[in-house]
Amino acid sequence: MKKYLLALFMLLFLNSWNAQAQIEDTDLEELVIDKLSRANIVEIIKKVRNQMYNNYVQDNYHYLVSHQASMNDSTKLLNSQVMYDVVINLKNKKIIKSVIDDKNNKTVMDTLFFNRYTGNDSPVYWLTEVVIRKYVNVPELDFFNKFKDYSFERKRTKDGQYVIEFYSDQFYEGYFQYDSKFNLKKMEFELLKPYVIDHSQSKNGKAMFEKNWVYTKEKVAIVFKTNQEGKNYIDELKAFEEIQDYNFTRFDSQGKVIIKDEDLNFKSNLVFKKM
Repeated sequence: MKKYLLALFMLLFLNSWNAQAQIEDTDLEELVIDKLSRANIVEIIKKVRNQMYNNYVQDNYHYLVSHQASMNDSTKLLNSQVMYDVVINLKNKKIIKSVIDDKNNKTVMDTLFFNRYTGNDSPVYWLTEVVIRKYVNVPELDFFNKFKDYSFERKRTKDGQYVIEFYSDQFYEGYFQYDSKFNLKKMEFELLKPYVIDHSQSKNGKAMFEKNWVYTKEKVAIVFKTNQEGKNYIDELKAFEEIQDYNFTRFDSQGKVIIKDEDLNFKSNLVFKKM
């Protein structure tokens, strides 16, 4: 019976993974190039960014957060679906969320893998929480700030919505759509060039742990809406990431290696949906 339940879980997990990991290209209507100088486009981008800072809701909303993570294309590490009460304060870069008691909440984890770690050592933080915080903090996204690294082009849809497409062969490629009041409506972007993270730490000259990896894929789609007061909020966020060459070594106080992971590869999929 246990084998049957495990097989059923794996089948459901794989179906969920395949369905959610694919962020389809948005079917925008035919776009017409709206020629503006680069300086003018940058000023528009700043207005869109600042509108998110200044016009984001301060209320708490309920969000259903779904996570899946796998290792080395075979081991299923995590499958969770949890309802949260969420307050997003973009100006202070704070996301406060607490679990709501819901009968449909579920979290299935590979305890054999994760129980080897203690505290913040576990990669589960980078596969789950960081994925939310990195992309929910919209005004801090790379293309809203590092203008010198990007080329931009503004276009219009037939219904009068504005679209700014951006491109950097060193960072991201994508677009965002906004209305006449500079409120974001939706965006999609993906990473074009992998980048390295080094999160090693020492204390009193002794290594505590060495941790590094490479982000090879990031593909994100976000839909925004406004409430009755005209305030912006995130309606749905989908993010898919791939991490390669995850290396982690934990030392004890004598410098002895107590945990060592080498060249692990992870995939993480997130859906953050307002209910």
